[in-house]
Amino acid sequence: MPSIPRIVVVDAARDVAPIVRGALALLNRPCILIEVPSSDDALAEVSRSEIDLMVTAYTIPGMMNGFELATRVSREFLATPVIVLAQEDDPTVDVSVLGDAAFQYFMRPVGEPFVRGLRIALDGEAAVADEAPAAGPAVDLGPVPAVDTGELATMVVDLMRDAGAMSIILADRTGRVLIERGATGYIDRETLAAVLGPMFARSAEIGPLVGGHAWTMHYYNGERLDVYGLALGVHYILCLVFEGTNRRAMAPVMLYGRRTADQIIEMLGEAAYSIKKVEPAPAPKAESRPAARKQKADDVPAAKPSRQSQKQGTSAASLEAMFDAQPEPAGMDPVADFDADALFGQAIDEELAESMFDTDALSDLADSISHDEGQRVGWDEAIDMGIIDEQ
Repeated sequence: MPSIPRIVVVDAARDVAPIVRGALALLNRPCILIEVPSSDDALAEVSRSEIDLMVTAYTIPGMMNGFELATRVSREFLATPVIVLAQEDDPTVDVSVLGDAAFQYFMRPVGEPFVRGLRIALDGEAAVADEAPAAGPAVDLGPVPAVDTGELATMVVDLMRDAGAMSIILADRTGRVLIERGATGYIDRETLAAVLGPMFARSAEIGPLVGGHAWTMHYYNGERLDVYGLALGVHYILCLVFEGTNRRAMAPVMLYGRRTADQIIEMLGEAAYSIKKVEPAPAPKAESRPAARKQKADDVPAAKPSRQSQKQGTSAASLEAMFDAQPEPAGMDPVADFDADALFGQAIDEELAESMFDTDALSDLADSISHDEGQRVGWDEAIDMGIIDEQ
């Protein structure tokens, strides 16, 4: 049984661990997360115990930032893969430096590339490359558009009260939780957002099929909890959580939930459904070939009848024309005193004729034929091999 991977997460703000948990939930991979706040604590942890992966924020307390920590761990602990999760306000790293780095570097918010990077770190590049690629989205969703969470918070709380939900969560398509209100401790918020975020984002592919922008709602009925997921365009989702015994929530969710979703989509404007269409690769240009010389009617050889048409039969008119066109055989004069009665009027020994079809006689004849004559060639095969002319 494979061991559960030990992953060290370095982040004093505690923002990276939920991202890692959500990505591992998508992969259905159990793990042991060891959270440390600083670069010094991270070095101490990797020095005294074996770990399978280190994931660090860029800005961390200690003597080094996340980039410097990743460089040192990759150099001194060669068997330890490292991933750096930077934010937009972190210092910019030179692309040429990243190309030579021995670790992976991602800019938040992260999505499917980070999930793949996580698998590469745990399973290796070859293990991931050998698997059949999953069908990716047919559109490029681009960056997640910014929202004013302060303005949305009031609308989210009102929806939770109107629908009678025990809690509500607003997250983006990458699985990042932005707003949570109510009794959210009853459910793993990060895992829920990490699973539903990418799933709702794929509704961008459904829109062209149904016409316009597709609005999506998912309902999950469990024994302990009921969850309703509402799409806010293709980049954000709302999750309403109810007690599992509440079976009457569908109507208020459809009424108040759809109304709130439409209001938030209107606030987002064009950004709610902003996507980038993937342009198909240009078709290779056909090689130009010189124009074929026009043939005169006299230059075109007469088409030979195919063997298939010969097998299907020939009309009487075509047979007559074919025999009329045949030249008279040379050197064969007709016999003047030909006597047909003398040729076909011979007496026949009926007992001898019957013996020709006797099974024992035929068996003896077959045994007497040598089998060393080589492979026999049929009529069609002889034509294909060029031994005889088709005509």
